[in-house]
Amino acid sequence: MAQSTRHFADYLTGLRTMFEEEYVGEGLFETLAGYHDGVARPAFLLMAKIERAMIAVTEPAIHRNGLQIRDPESLRAEGRDEAETMRTMSWPDFFEHVVTDYPAFLDEFEQVAQLAPPCDAADAKLLIDHEVAFIDFAVACRRGKPDSMEVLESFLARIT
Repeated sequence: MAQSTRHFADYLTGLRTMFEEEYVGEGLFETLAGYHDGVARPAFLLMAKIERAMIAVTEPAIHRNGLQIRDPESLRAEGRDEAETMRTMSWPDFFEHVVTDYPAFLDEFEQVAQLAPPCDAADAKLLIDHEVAFIDFAVACRRGKPDSMEVLESFLARIT
């Protein structure tokens, strides 16, 4: 069953949730990299690197809005736990997972962006763009495009 979109009534709740989930994603992708070899390993490591970069890029918005987040290591541990449930997922099945489930996350990022004050609009747009990059990468992989990693590399270059 596809991931369901959550709905956020206010910007700060959405921002905090999205930010914390970047830590979860970092733990998830780093752990998945350890379960795979071949092209999957560097792709998962690159996705983890994107999550870390997104944390760095959006952290000023967290501070600017006076938000307290949960312990980052606990959040990464949640990601590692989630990765354990995906341990036997094949690389092609991972693409399907992203294409099926990540649009719900994209919808959530778009909600948060619509609620964002002007001072946070650029950060909110980057949150959307990073999810688009993950989806576009999975679509390119499904289509067998040999340069699919370029989608992730281009996005990372844009934010670092």
